[in-house]
Amino acid sequence: MNVPIELVAGCAGLCFVAGYAIAALRNKARRLKNPPPRKDYREAWRSPPAAKPAASREEHYRMALGISPTAGETEIKAAYRRLLAKYHPDKVAHLGEEFRILASARTQYIIEAYEYFRTTYGFR
Repeated sequence: MNVPIELVAGCAGLCFVAGYAIAALRNKARRLKNPPPRKDYREAWRSPPAAKPAASREEHYRMALGISPTAGETEIKAAYRRLLAKYHPDKVAHLGEEFRILASARTQYIIEAYEYFRTTYGFR
């Protein structure tokens, strides 16, 4: 029996697509039965414990803002503004609630680091 090659190729492609769709449905059913535990995104950017010595807190905040140990007032302000513009919750609102919560936590942490430097070094 001679079967045209176009028909065989079409059936193979259809079988592949159908098999892929069935596998995807099975995986989705498995995920629905056993969903992964949800992460609490609000805890992603926790502040350092208050019990740490001041030098350690300063190093921690410097790493959070991405500034060098010798950074002055202008560098600290520039890093603060740059990071706020990058991680502001309004910038990622279109990506979903989880991203907005994560960005909000990160923004609060950036503000906390900036407030630490502002009160420590007395600039506005």
